[in-house]
Amino acid sequence: MTNHKNNILLFTSIYPLPWQPNKATFNFQQYECLSKEHHVDFLVPVPWLEWFKNMGKLIDRHDYKHVCYFPFFYVPGFFRGFNSFFLVLSTIISIVPILKLMKAKTVLASWASPDGLACAWLKNICKYRLFIQCLGSDVNVHSKHYFRKALLKKSFDLSDGVITVSKALQGEVEKISKKAKVETIYNGVNFSQFTLSAEKFDQTSLIFIGNMIKTKGIYELLNAVKTMIGSGSYFHLHMVGNGPEIDNIKALIITNNLQQSVTVHGTINHHQVVDLLQKCDVLVLPSYQEGVPNVIMEALACGVPVVATKVGGIPEVVNDNNGVLINHHNEGDIVAGIEKCLSNTWNGQAIRESIKLYTWGANVKQLSSFLFHH
Repeated sequence: MTNHKNNILLFTSIYPLPWQPNKATFNFQQYECLSKEHHVDFLVPVPWLEWFKNMGKLIDRHDYKHVCYFPFFYVPGFFRGFNSFFLVLSTIISIVPILKLMKAKTVLASWASPDGLACAWLKNICKYRLFIQCLGSDVNVHSKHYFRKALLKKSFDLSDGVITVSKALQGEVEKISKKAKVETIYNGVNFSQFTLSAEKFDQTSLIFIGNMIKTKGIYELLNAVKTMIGSGSYFHLHMVGNGPEIDNIKALIITNNLQQSVTVHGTINHHQVVDLLQKCDVLVLPSYQEGVPNVIMEALACGVPVVATKVGGIPEVVNDNNGVLINHHNEGDIVAGIEKCLSNTWNGQAIRESIKLYTWGANVKQLSSFLFHH
């Protein structure tokens, strides 16, 4: 892959925490693979309220030499466009992060804002090469606001390169910044972990995996399930993930008497995700906006077909051979998509083969080339 190991300082808020070990599981797979090829140290900003609440857990750990957690001081509810400025101040005040940045030659900021922008502001002081990794909503959400979009442009212009997870996201970045050098590097999947399995649940089972937020289409999905069950369909929906809407979703399940048809698992570890995913028949992801969700790659690696909205980079991975694309995240389209998927006869091995090129090894090889040989 590379003839020698390079030093990378990875600045990201998308990283497991001692009190949230299942956080950022997908991203952590890339970090682990990258760490096998290079010397990687991490700067992880943590919202200050969380940081002070869990200081004891931060002290009692074994990875302190390579992972520096530091408090991210900001005003909750204050204008989000200023978060990058607060993050710059937090980095300087915390001392260790700014010292590490001053020593760094190559910095990879994984998340465009505020992480990437903060690193862009500090670049001229610390004199490192900066690469910004965009994952989806960090660009899609912020680019809808004039001030935040202007800040994104500034950070992309100042960077030495921008990495996106799909061609669609690359197009969005290039609209924002004409100067940025942008490359699409698709996420990978661990094929030895996500494998085919003959074991399935006794009844037809659907699965949703993702953050419990409105823009994942969770309310429309629940309404679609209610409609289908009301019309006589017999299946079970498993919902995996955590987020601000989880309690509302649980309450709606009870209100609509769906307890026998929907299970909310909350956050589970990666091995449990594999087991659950393998036993289900269809992954459903009716998101409003996306990059290329890792969960889609993982479902396909397990031979499980996907029903997903035609947004972001999803159409670059999902096609007629491995799933069903729906035009909108509304209830009617979701119902039609699920019914079409369930009526089809799928070949699990063919589904798995459709993404065989998307390995973490290939991801890191392309990333390494972009960071050090362009």
